[in-house]
Amino acid sequence: MDPTTAQAVPLREPAAPSTDRLDVVDALRGFALLGVLLANILYWCGFVMMTEGQRLATFGAEAMSIQHWWHAFLVDGKFYTLFSLLFGAGFAMQLSRLARRGHDGIAIYRRRVLVLLAIGLVHSWVIWEGDILVLYALLGLLLPLFHRWRDAALLCAAVALVFAVPFLGKMLFAALGWAPQNAFYAVGIAIGEAFGIDQSPEYVLPWMQREDWYARIAFAASGPPFNWGTRIESWRIPKVLGIMLLGLWAGRRLAAGGLPSDRRLLWSVLLAGLAIGVPASVVYAQMPGHQQDSWASQVGTVPLGLAYAAAFLLAWPRARRWLDMFAATGRMALTNYLAQSVVCGIAFLGVGFGLVGRVSFVQAYAFALALFVVQILFSRWWLARHAQGPMEALWRRWTYGAAAP
Repeated sequence: MDPTTAQAVPLREPAAPSTDRLDVVDALRGFALLGVLLANILYWCGFVMMTEGQRLATFGAEAMSIQHWWHAFLVDGKFYTLFSLLFGAGFAMQLSRLARRGHDGIAIYRRRVLVLLAIGLVHSWVIWEGDILVLYALLGLLLPLFHRWRDAALLCAAVALVFAVPFLGKMLFAALGWAPQNAFYAVGIAIGEAFGIDQSPEYVLPWMQREDWYARIAFAASGPPFNWGTRIESWRIPKVLGIMLLGLWAGRRLAAGGLPSDRRLLWSVLLAGLAIGVPASVVYAQMPGHQQDSWASQVGTVPLGLAYAAAFLLAWPRARRWLDMFAATGRMALTNYLAQSVVCGIAFLGVGFGLVGRVSFVQAYAFALALFVVQILFSRWWLARHAQGPMEALWRRWTYGAAAP
């Protein structure tokens, strides 16, 4: 049955039972969540907000060199690639499942994404300005436009959005003198000035360290425009949409039960991803600056992230005993993602325990790993007693209203 023409029935879809889920997908999502935490901990420990002098004083030149190489080569951008891929795959799998049950899959999916957008807006403006949920929800609203596309068209569009659009877009904007990100930066600066906060680079870290809630509210209010400016400058928006389209392509195969067992395809993705991603990421790791400044990051990040996914799926049959530890965390990805922001905010910000700018890289990463271990244990404990994580259950109820079981 076509999900766009399915006759509407009462919205009483229960949480997907284990027979409808793919444990390997949940585990891969949990693995991606760990990588996202390792990337985001650089914000919480204050590193990304520091001037070069503050970084040298806090971490030291040798530690910064080691961390930059490790982060640029293995972490930076690779795990949001996994999350974006799984978001697109989840869309395809949801449509397939809802269509089998006689629901209007597109309508239900749009309601779910709008609820996710609302959650993301609260998270972005109240808890952490680095939120990714708003971007995923907005791009997720575009996915129904592509669900009828043939596989070849999806793959061509994905490649164009991931590689061609950022390169050509940068060249075009540079030639025309366009810099739309500056409008967002100006809004962030204006909000900070309205609160009377000095936003000079050397004062950003002390701003995060302040113990008064006025400063925290000002920081939270001015942060999202800066975040969106960075996404525009780095061309992350079309790249994420392109990765979601790859996920939509992969999700069709997951829904048909074919992808995890297609080892030939997985080996092809792994080898191609390593062949492109490793050399480009090595070059990126040798270069200063950020993703938006590096052609090597543009070339290598997504292929290496796809290689991670393929390697995980290939290892699953023999290493399931070990990799399955990520599954419960992945089933509660929304709960755990939001919880990471809350816990890190309490631990690092000045209105909490004030660790920002006062810990080493080793201490920051150790904190992230310890937090994730706690999330693994909590997720297993919770799911042994409940069908879903707490935020997942609220997400379902807010989507289906009183009809939710």
